[in-house]
Amino acid sequence: MKKTLYLLLITSLFVSCDNNKDSNHIKSDEKKMTIQDEPNKIIQKVVPKKTSTPKSIPKEYKFLFHDLDNHSTTLEIKDDIYHFSNIKQPIVMIAFFATWCPPCRGQIPHLSSLQKKFKKHLFILSTLVHDDISDEKLKKFIIAQKVRFFIATGEKENLKFADFITPKLGLSKESPLPLMILFVKGKYFTHYEGMMPEEMIESDIKQALKKHKLK
Repeated sequence: MKKTLYLLLITSLFVSCDNNKDSNHIKSDEKKMTIQDEPNKIIQKVVPKKTSTPKSIPKEYKFLFHDLDNHSTTLEIKDDIYHFSNIKQPIVMIAFFATWCPPCRGQIPHLSSLQKKFKKHLFILSTLVHDDISDEKLKKFIIAQKVRFFIATGEKENLKFADFITPKLGLSKESPLPLMILFVKGKYFTHYEGMMPEEMIESDIKQALKKHKLK
């Protein structure tokens, strides 16, 4: 009987040790599985796609001005640079006016005077707008008013340019006449709304000549 109890006791001890061993083995395996799983995780990294911004192509504009004697100049505009063909003077004034407009008629002697004073550096290009005067009457008007500068007669093209330039100046299409814009070496310099004293315009022309070292 004692022997039997002794054998049972020994057997139970072995079984207990084996269970602990198996338990430890399982825990160890679980740890190994956990450690092995970490490197195998797939980490998704969102990389924003590179989008190339399309380069904007600069717009080009072209306007043709001609007078009664079939003299003409083409204005080409690109990147806010105004290039006038057939005009050698570095300063160009575009003047919008109408023959029926009293302030416009009052400005004519001053523009003629400025054209004469600065003929080497200044070219005045006037454009008729909202004016249905005939060619014959315009010829008489030019003689009577002693106009000494270029008058563009193509009203359709003149209005087309007026519609282009007025928004750039922050003006509406109903801006008062005359409207005069001064360009120096192809770039906008200043503009005048309504009738302006000759001395003021002359002062700006001299300032432009000095700034750009034009002699």
